Amino acid sequence: MLKAAALGKHLTALLLGLSGLFLSFSALALEPVRLQLKWTHAFQFAGYYAALEQGYYREAGLDVTLIEGQPGISVIDEVLSGNADFGIGTSSLLLTQPTAEIALLANIFQHSPQVLVAVNHSPFQGVHDLAGKTLMLEDGADELIAYLISEGVTPNTFQQVPHDFSIDSLIEGRVDAMSAYLTHELYYLDKAGLSIQIYTPRSVGIDFYGDNLFTRRELASQHPERVEAFTQASLRGWDYALNHIDETIELIRQHYTTAHSADFLRFEAEGMVQLIRPDLVELGYINPGRWQHIAEIYQDLGLLDAIPDWNQFFFQPEKEQLKDWLTLLIISSILVALLSVIALYIYRVNRRLRQLLTEQRRDHHLKQDHNHILAMIAADQPLDATLEAIALSIETYRPGYLCSILLCDTEQNCLVQGAAPSLPESYNSRIRQVPIKVGAGSCGTAAATRQRVIVSDIQSHPYWKTVRELAASAGLAACWSQPVLDKSGQVLATFALYHRQPCEPSEEDIRLIEEVAQLAAIAIERNEVMQLLRTSEQHHRYLAQHDPLTGLANRHLFSDRVEQAIRLAERDQSHLALLLIDLNDFKLINDAHGHAIGDALLQAIATRLRENVRNSDTVCRFGGDEFIILLQGIQQTAEAFSIREKLLQAMDEPFQVETLQIQSSCSIGVACYPEDGLDESSLTQMADQRMYDEKRRSK
Repeated sequence: MLKAAALGKHLTALLLGLSGLFLSFSALALEPVRLQLKWTHAFQFAGYYAALEQGYYREAGLDVTLIEGQPGISVIDEVLSGNADFGIGTSSLLLTQPTAEIALLANIFQHSPQVLVAVNHSPFQGVHDLAGKTLMLEDGADELIAYLISEGVTPNTFQQVPHDFSIDSLIEGRVDAMSAYLTHELYYLDKAGLSIQIYTPRSVGIDFYGDNLFTRRELASQHPERVEAFTQASLRGWDYALNHIDETIELIRQHYTTAHSADFLRFEAEGMVQLIRPDLVELGYINPGRWQHIAEIYQDLGLLDAIPDWNQFFFQPEKEQLKDWLTLLIISSILVALLSVIALYIYRVNRRLRQLLTEQRRDHHLKQDHNHILAMIAADQPLDATLEAIALSIETYRPGYLCSILLCDTEQNCLVQGAAPSLPESYNSRIRQVPIKVGAGSCGTAAATRQRVIVSDIQSHPYWKTVRELAASAGLAACWSQPVLDKSGQVLATFALYHRQPCEPSEEDIRLIEEVAQLAAIAIERNEVMQLLRTSEQHHRYLAQHDPLTGLANRHLFSDRVEQAIRLAERDQSHLALLLIDLNDFKLINDAHGHAIGDALLQAIATRLRENVRNSDTVCRFGGDEFIILLQGIQQTAEAFSIREKLLQAMDEPFQVETLQIQSSCSIGVACYPEDGLDESSLTQMADQRMYDEKRRSK
């Protein structure tokens, strides 16, 4: 008995030790995940704070880090790049390209808090009065743009400026209206005593979702259980936060931020309850119909080309997917059994069913190909690759057919090669420029008439008179061509189906031709839009850093380069210099010859200054008739004064401006680092002082 008791004590101790070891391993096994918030800490993210502090994430096996948002940070980019695993986004998640990379987990705000706020000047004032005014809108204010357009206030009727996230711009009259959150800016506007009017998109039926919890599709596919655990723990946190508002406010102020008062956080919480509506809607509820409506609004704005695949966009837990597959498997098994029984008795029906299944399978493959092509379009794949994929998909779907897509060259008024993967090269090389006119084959005629052209026998048709021998040598006997039109009815391209035997198209062939033409139109229009956007982005990026008249660096770019040059000079123990140049008689020239000549003279001066400094130096237009030059990497300050003399000599030479020869002198002040200053401000002041000293001496 004593031995048994002793053995029991040892076993108990061993089990307790193993339990402690297991608990230690469990603590170490927490999966680290990162949640990127869309803005700075506030009650807006209360549910995630509560889930963390109440231990809901830990219970789910997760070690969660909350990353505070800041201006300029893209939550979507952070999540897709892997810097964060989960994020809080707006309804503009639909604009992510490709959308298939996003998995939506929960809609926290059933209604968006975004509104437009304007100073109340009159009781008769309305949203239509914003036409011709200055509006300060934040990035992602798509629902506000849609609202304004629906009210007839289109973007070309108002001036849009970037949001500086300060109500002072509205109070001080720098802008006439601004985008705001019902739960945020309205509190501070009320405290400021400003009488305002609020315009909400919901007044015209535009009802976007607010904060949406999402993740990468890759993470959702590889670790669905982790994603589901995080989602459910977050929703538990929101349930706690909304039912313990005072405790959550205290938690936020103790552990996250003191930037906001408790009174503000309570105002924010009360406003959020009206947007989340936990009394009417289950927390995190996703309504596919509303997302469809939002997608259609984005399409109307021209921001979204195709409705996304909702099965990909909405996250489904693995257990639900398994249940769906099991249900499908059971139903399929029953159908197979029934078909087997029927096949024993009705051979003809079975044969017909096999034919139908073959056609359905082909249709399924075609739809898969078209979905792949839409993904290529959304991913901005090269146009020639996309058009070739379209042609190959049809040739696979209709064996024996040969496809051709010719693009419209409006400048040359002809059609040029887009894609024809299976036509002989000897044929393609001869039709590289098809005239757009009646009689120029099926495609040239279709482009000229903007009507479908059916040529069932190339050898006997007058449209092919000049190239029928070429078609015969390529083995082409029939050609049906469909014009590809944009939304305004302009010709973008032609889509043609060739056949090696004379034949007429069936109704199914006509339907296929029309569908493919629409798909090609999407690809071509998207390519044109993206090219315009890229060109516009490059142009605006250039304008943001350069003077539009002279093409020289502007002050912003110049300051960046001075800052970099000072860091390099400090590291390398070298020198740099600023040369401030002021034209002595520019106003007289401008008054005498007019602004057009004055502008041309400034351009000529900019060119001469660039020609007389090194490529590594930076020339900036500092003001109306002032220029400043950064000389970096100089070893002695004497080099700066040598270049100053060189510039003075160059500026003494007359300038040829149109038919005039204009003499323009200048004064140059020099400041050297580190002798005259350690930062841009002090160096500029010294150069300015010396420049004016020189002006006084020269008078």
